[in-house]
Amino acid sequence: MKVKAEFFADLREKVGCPAMELEIAGSTLLDLIEELDARTGGALMKNVLEGGKLKDLVKVLVNGRDVRGLRGLETGLNDGDVVSFFPPVAGG
Repeated sequence: MKVKAEFFADLREKVGCPAMELEIAGSTLLDLIEELDARTGGALMKNVLEGGKLKDLVKVLVNGRDVRGLRGLETGLNDGDVVSFFPPVAGG
């Protein structure tokens, strides 16, 4: 299936691009993260996962919906989905 991954803020620099369209064999968010991690030289996983879970302040959306309100890393993906990765953002 083909999905689009978008990276925001400093994640763009860490993974080396603002977005990527790719074919994946798996069907979950974790499958996508593993494939993206392989393609980015390990840059994605260390920035979005900790202890096998999403880092607390990282936001991941599938078609605009926060995966924490879905099935987390086991959220199912479908052909044409857009997955957006947002790193922690601080402001004041």
